[in-house]
Amino acid sequence: MLKKRKIYINTKLIMILVILSFFFASYRSEKIIKETQKKQVVKAERNYQNIENKLNILNMVIYKLKTTDIFRMYFFESLSEAEKRYLKIKLYDQVKKTNTIHGNIGFSLNVGSIDENIIFSTQGTVDKFVYFKEEGLPTNLEDFKKYILVKKDRIIVYLKTEEMRGMTPIYWIISLTKDNFLSEIKFNLEDWYIQSGDEYINLKNERNILTQRKISKLKNKITDFFMPYFYGNLIYLEPRIDTFGIFIYEFTKVIGILTLLYLVIVGIKYFIFAPIKSLAMKFGYSGKNIKKEVEYIESKLDEISLTNKNLEYKINDMKVYQKEKKIKDYLLGITDRENLDKIKDESPIFSLASYRVIILEIFDAESVENIHDKFKITEEFFLKYFSSEILCEIINIDYKSIAIIVEDKLEDSELEEVMNCLEKHCERNFDLTFTIAITDVYTNIKDLSKAYREAKKILNYKFAFKQERVIFQKSIQQNNMKKYYYPIELEAKLINKTLNSSETTIRRVLDEIFEINGVNDIDKIEIKEFSGLLYNTLSRILLQVKEVNEEVELDGFNIKEMLDVDDFNQLKEVFEKKILEISKVMKTKDTNDNSDIKTKIDIYLEENYMIDISLENLADHLGHSFKYTSILFKKVMGDNFKNYLNVYRINKAKKLMEENTELKIKELAEIVGYNSSNTFIRIFKKYEGVSPGKMNSQLLREDE
Repeated sequence: MLKKRKIYINTKLIMILVILSFFFASYRSEKIIKETQKKQVVKAERNYQNIENKLNILNMVIYKLKTTDIFRMYFFESLSEAEKRYLKIKLYDQVKKTNTIHGNIGFSLNVGSIDENIIFSTQGTVDKFVYFKEEGLPTNLEDFKKYILVKKDRIIVYLKTEEMRGMTPIYWIISLTKDNFLSEIKFNLEDWYIQSGDEYINLKNERNILTQRKISKLKNKITDFFMPYFYGNLIYLEPRIDTFGIFIYEFTKVIGILTLLYLVIVGIKYFIFAPIKSLAMKFGYSGKNIKKEVEYIESKLDEISLTNKNLEYKINDMKVYQKEKKIKDYLLGITDRENLDKIKDESPIFSLASYRVIILEIFDAESVENIHDKFKITEEFFLKYFSSEILCEIINIDYKSIAIIVEDKLEDSELEEVMNCLEKHCERNFDLTFTIAITDVYTNIKDLSKAYREAKKILNYKFAFKQERVIFQKSIQQNNMKKYYYPIELEAKLINKTLNSSETTIRRVLDEIFEINGVNDIDKIEIKEFSGLLYNTLSRILLQVKEVNEEVELDGFNIKEMLDVDDFNQLKEVFEKKILEISKVMKTKDTNDNSDIKTKIDIYLEENYMIDISLENLADHLGHSFKYTSILFKKVMGDNFKNYLNVYRINKAKKLMEENTELKIKELAEIVGYNSSNTFIRIFKKYEGVSPGKMNSQLLREDE
């Protein structure tokens, strides 16, 4: 009787579970279908956004071409036969050049006039009817305002311009490759349709056409994208979802999970709980203690699993980082140039016969918001553009500049046009303005670090070429600028190092200022101009010295003798002597004061770290100017004021947490001088790697 009752209960329980599984599988299937549809639409919108960016570039290229003098004169002005023939050649070259530069994006342009029997294409100026026939276009194509032909590997779009009074109508035939221009959707072209008149042609199979009637029936499954450049729409038709298959899968999965769960429960009961309970009873453990120990073990296992996954990610990241670091070290000259054999297998760039180094530097990095994210997008954009056409390697130098090693395949004019176009794209889409330095062509990969240094020197002259975004090495040489000019950044660096009494660095900066080619070619007039610049620099240094430390005695310090020197080498000796004299005076003064200053700073921080203090408050306390206090603090304490104060406060906070684990984060932040607990948490995590709350939890566990 008991056995029959048990069978009855189990049968009833199974039926209930099957019914619940049916409803749960139905619910899950419906949810998955909706999520799948939503993801498909979101992905379609994202893909179209990328295509629209390419359409923007296409529109810009067309506009740029049709506003050229050659285009305007050929199509819209009355010309003699000789002039027409000449302009025909020039216009063909311009169309070919445009298609060469932008071909990697995935489009090519062809243009013609209604009144002529030729068309300008990449292959040359050909008979338009022959061209129409070869491309499979109708012979009466010119009667259409727009015509779209979908082919196996590309899409041909015919667009005729609006007729204007007194002007001959022209037309464009644009070829869009499916692999490049439509790369985002090339694996699901069967789901996309482009408008041609009242019909929509499938991008994969031109025979698959949607009429307006079909579209109205499928409107709930269609996402419409308007393309103003092509006077029509691009639509995305959601693919059919296997509803029954999803339901069967979910139902089977639920049944499988329940079965597995039942087996696990039975297994846990007989192989885990029973032994633990037996062992607990033998040793006198209560159920509560056993549960606590099990929970602790489980949490540790989860932590180990998570740590293993994080380590796997870090190992992969480190492999990529190590490769990039080796290339970067060789580029910067950290790795000896003779050690090329050890790293040449890291990248095909080390096998190039000829190359250039290009450096892109953000013009005003301090004013850019979200610079890291924008910079990463820019790096990926340049890599995608260059790597599809030529061999290249992109190296992230620092937070505001990247270096590109590129195979030499483009002429200077073509490279300049490409870089200007890319820079404008970055400025328009990413809100980043770059100065781009391009070296001459190098033929020995062992000169890579030398090429990089030349590119860095080019950037020193960005303010002299402020109207230009792309600066070639030859531009510096042609303007003869190195002979009597050095950039303002070098002067600022020299002033800073002089005030800090850094003699070794001072000599290095001086060598950089005087490092010019063809010293013997500099005439006396140019030396006079150069000595005038050096005189002005010395004057500014003396003013800065007086500003940062009024107690320094420099009366009788003669700098006018600089203006009487007419020999380049002598000029360097005199200028170096003056700079080192000033540095020595500053060093002597600082040595006498540093010990007392450090003591005063330590006392001030200990007494005031818990309130809102700034470098200006410290300057007032010490009786020095803000600028001198900033320089003095870094020299005496080994770090800038902000970092040092943050570390000081964080160390105080850690000590307080060890003494009292019951302190709340908000109270702790206020005690160590932070007005906002969010600011305190962010800074604590920056310096310690964990949040204060997590560290506090670790301290509590250690106490237990």
